[in-house]
Amino acid sequence: MSSVFTVAEHETFRRGRQTMGFLNRRAARAAVVAAVGMSVLGLSAVTASAKISYDFKVRPHTVKAGARVHVKGYAMNDSDLFQKFCVQQRQGKAPWHTVKCAHGAVWDGGAVDTSVKAKHRGTLQFRGALYETDWGSNKLHLEFVTPTETVRVR
Repeated sequence: MSSVFTVAEHETFRRGRQTMGFLNRRAARAAVVAAVGMSVLGLSAVTASAKISYDFKVRPHTVKAGARVHVKGYAMNDSDLFQKFCVQQRQGKAPWHTVKCAHGAVWDGGAVDTSVKAKHRGTLQFRGALYETDWGSNKLHLEFVTPTETVRVR
């Protein structure tokens, strides 16, 4: 085997060094293009991994019918979009409805501090909801919901 080229199972060797074949070059080029594409997608998705911070409290957790429940909370996302924080309430399994919203701002959903009268016996549920605008429009969409706080009304 004193020839310059030796072929061994689809690989080309030249004096002990591996020379990249046509298919290997094509695969390497595709890998580089894929890596560059993934890095571009990663940079554009930075806002998707934005950090949301919130605080949401409801006091007291047991009240008589006709008494007031104090609801306080805030939420913010570190994305540079317009945000608005709202407090939502429902009785039993009824649909959620908004009690009060903050004014909202870019970088800050705002804070809400309000009281709600517990009119009927049963369970009242409260949650905070952070709304955010899309890049292309001014429509608010639900971005985040806090865990539900339950109040028992006697």
